[in-house]
Amino acid sequence: MGRLGRIFLLVCFLLGPVYSTLANHIFGGELLYTHIAANQYKITLTLYGDCNSDGVLFNQLYVARPVIAVYDTTSLFTDSFTLKLEPGSGNEVSPVCPSQINQTYCSGGTLPGVKQFIYSDTIYLSHQSRLWQFLFTGSLGSSGAGSSYSAGRSSHITNLTVVSSLMYLQATLNNLHAPNSSPVYSTIPTPFYCVNVLQQYNNGAVDADGDSLSFSLVPAINYNPPSVAPVSYLYPYTATMPMGTTAGGFVFNTFNGQITFTPNIIQDALIVNQVNEYRNGVLVGMSEREMTFVVQDNCNGVPPVASISSLSGGVLAAGNVINICVGEPSVSFNVSLNNASGDIVDITSYNVPASAALTISGNHTPNPAANFSWATGALVEGHYTFYLNIKSNHCPLTNTQTVAYTINVAKVPVISAQQVVPTDCIHQALIQYTLTGGFDPRSIIIMQGSSVVKTISNNSVGDTVIVRDSLPPGTYQVILKSDQLCVDTVNFTIVDSGTLQIAPLNKSYCLGDPSLPIVVVPVVAGAAVSWYMADSVAMLSAPVVNTFSEGVTNWYFIEHYDVCSSGPVPVTATVHGRPNAEILNIPQTVCFGDAIYLKGSGGVEYTWAPESAIKHDTTGFYVEVLQPITIVLVVKDEFGCIDTTNVTYSDIQQCCHFAYPNAFTPNNDGHNDGFKVVTYGNMRHYSLTIFNRWGQRVFFTADPLKPWDGTFGGEPCEVGTYYYYMDAECLTGPKEQHKGDVVLIR
Repeated sequence: MGRLGRIFLLVCFLLGPVYSTLANHIFGGELLYTHIAANQYKITLTLYGDCNSDGVLFNQLYVARPVIAVYDTTSLFTDSFTLKLEPGSGNEVSPVCPSQINQTYCSGGTLPGVKQFIYSDTIYLSHQSRLWQFLFTGSLGSSGAGSSYSAGRSSHITNLTVVSSLMYLQATLNNLHAPNSSPVYSTIPTPFYCVNVLQQYNNGAVDADGDSLSFSLVPAINYNPPSVAPVSYLYPYTATMPMGTTAGGFVFNTFNGQITFTPNIIQDALIVNQVNEYRNGVLVGMSEREMTFVVQDNCNGVPPVASISSLSGGVLAAGNVINICVGEPSVSFNVSLNNASGDIVDITSYNVPASAALTISGNHTPNPAANFSWATGALVEGHYTFYLNIKSNHCPLTNTQTVAYTINVAKVPVISAQQVVPTDCIHQALIQYTLTGGFDPRSIIIMQGSSVVKTISNNSVGDTVIVRDSLPPGTYQVILKSDQLCVDTVNFTIVDSGTLQIAPLNKSYCLGDPSLPIVVVPVVAGAAVSWYMADSVAMLSAPVVNTFSEGVTNWYFIEHYDVCSSGPVPVTATVHGRPNAEILNIPQTVCFGDAIYLKGSGGVEYTWAPESAIKHDTTGFYVEVLQPITIVLVVKDEFGCIDTTNVTYSDIQQCCHFAYPNAFTPNNDGHNDGFKVVTYGNMRHYSLTIFNRWGQRVFFTADPLKPWDGTFGGEPCEVGTYYYYMDAECLTGPKEQHKGDVVLIR
């Protein structure tokens, strides 16, 4: 079940009484668990209250009993259980200098203020499961008077379209094979920062089980009963780009959770960090932390900026990651500060490996420094992260930056080279390099003697990466390196080999075509072509096709170039008979002005000439006969062979005659259903008008081919005699005017 589906089930279970007040006083929090013994776990919810909120709502945090639901996969394990406020909770953790601690909102002052509330209790899980889920959806318990307390996000948050929504936090546990504890955080999630100043923040996640951690930024969940959905961020903010910063000024490192940013506006930005724990490649736990980064402009100093110097034994990558390979004997580096404001600074460390040495000098001075050294020769593959907390005593807002430093130990790189496609003597060979180990960016350097042929940079992710390249014949050394110490080499030789790839040749000829030799264009200039009869008898030259009779003849040739050969290439020559062109519509009598539609047979393509006399419409090609004319048809068949024929229209008649029927029977039997004047010849002008016995016109047409169907206005006319007048002129000149009558019979 997805994240929102689980929330919906929990909402349906926990909704109960409607929350009497939508709170707006929480700046951040996290939900964690700690293994105690067997299937006993301590569940801890930490909330950070915004002192600049409704006092009544804020004071609820002192008496709250947060409600937690527990699921086994998708099944509710326990109705719910409540957490208790731990002794000593409610302490102020506002990042202000000591002299200003009484000037925050927590004490009635004007500076931002935050208090920390920790709630916990112990739960017994009856069995092991691949997916235990601990869910908090904002319920802080009941007041006992019919109303409920709730944990709503601070109304001062600026990167959401709707704030004061109920907080949702989740954590998951996989204890199917062994217990697990969430990582703990060594920093508070509500740091204060200054506008237009480069800043660094890290949760300082430390895992007691030594699990591998991965970090991501995810959307917060907006729970506003009964709806459940991810929060809607104000444009252009998103879960992964949640702050207003300078261009390119927000960078999140998924490797160690480091956030580096330069805020450019005053803001209270909500950020949700998700931490996944892996043990031997298996996901064993997940937890989330909501944070609010408070950015102010009442700063008159610049925080110190930490940088790595004098690095030895590794390669520095983005996010303070130092890459080494297994077996690297040692790593050392210094961390120095650029403290432009000259404030007093203290450096503290967290999660430093037990066998490493970290020396901090000059603490509580403007220029403290740190030196890290570690004998890494026995380390196995993995990444090892420790943190430096750099705190200046600037007033009124102190600046605390938590910076992660990760020693990433990668497998020693290995490269192999394989020729997967030969040269065929005409192109470069296709080479496949298989890469394992090392760290990004990995470089593949191809050497020929002492010369570098090419360098390929590869940033692909994965235990095994395939890279393909092409090279001409020669002897090469290929070097895979991540740095000067993470190196592997392989030597190989490419020689010309393979088969000249030539497709069988099929030639078509028409009966009577010129008899010429078959022409073969070599696949490469300089290649030799040898011809053979079908029975393998060698020929002195290319065969000549006999086009005097229909039939099929077979040969083959072999092409040679360098050490490569095509092998026998079949050649088939087919001589086709020519089509029989025929003009189908040759009328016995042609009237002056007739439009004769041209129809032919014998092939698949027809061309009529002369082009200047040929017309066409939707019916097809036609010619208007106004004088004697010869029409030529060229027919082409599916093999491209052609034949021609022609017809001459020379017997052109005047054809100006008329006939006048005296009755018709419009009963739709297909016989004599309409009345028209029968014309012989082509008309220059024609009109036919029909009247009923009262002189009313019931039909008119200027088309000599259109008959009257015995209707008027869409209705059948009555039986009887009708009168007509016809006026016509033939193309050849004669005119005709005629009055008559016709009987309509049904």
